[in-house]
Amino acid sequence: MEFPGDVDLVLERLRDGLAGRRDLVGVYVYGSLVTGDFSAARSDIDVVVMLDREPDEAAVRGLGRLHAEVARFGGAAEQLHCLYVAAEHASDPDRLCPYWFGDRMTQWQMKVMTQAELASVGVALHGPWPPPGIRPVPVADIQAAVLAEMRGYWRRFVRKRKQWLDDDTVDHALVVLPRAEAVLVSGDLITKGEAIGRLAGFGIPAALAQEIRSRRAGHEVTLSAGQRLRRAYRARRIMQRGVRRLSLLDPTVRSAPAS
Repeated sequence: MEFPGDVDLVLERLRDGLAGRRDLVGVYVYGSLVTGDFSAARSDIDVVVMLDREPDEAAVRGLGRLHAEVARFGGAAEQLHCLYVAAEHASDPDRLCPYWFGDRMTQWQMKVMTQAELASVGVALHGPWPPPGIRPVPVADIQAAVLAEMRGYWRRFVRKRKQWLDDDTVDHALVVLPRAEAVLVSGDLITKGEAIGRLAGFGIPAALAQEIRSRRAGHEVTLSAGQRLRRAYRARRIMQRGVRRLSLLDPTVRSAPAS
């Protein structure tokens, strides 16, 4: 698979830096880079590195130094998000793993949705396919994970106010709604680009949808303080209604076929 030149260079430097590790199993790319929905302005470079054992603190510090060296070249390196997973724990969505997040090493989980995306549309930069420990995720499991996020994380998230002034919050949160709906209603994993085309279904005005689309295309969108405040209020209200609506869905219940 061909990637944009600057992204390909970042991935090549990462792969070359990892190649000498004795514990390396494989390096895998998933997400928008693979689905063809990548935005140079807004998308992450999503990578999972599979190891044959969980790295200790010294190993994690070494991985941090490697990423700092890759990041030194700038460019697309700041979009790199890289999760380090021990193969034996690859199917555990609750286990915290070392995670390079743009400019720092932190921790994150190999969530059900990540497993599903990796199994369905991932590609191997290095190592065997499929990734050890990763198998196709049943639709019911994906739906249960999305519903739990709606009823938990996103229900708590919409209670906060100040962060809705931020462009990234508005863009990310509102696009979550049609993506979650697609999973819960039909079991489909749709791209962010497809989701933007469905924003009207949640009452998102055309002007706001176009604003999100423009930023994703790399265009600058300038708002006055008053416009930003009004947008924050409207976007938060839309998200509240959307989360409430999706939280009431029960993917296990299907209408009886017409007689």
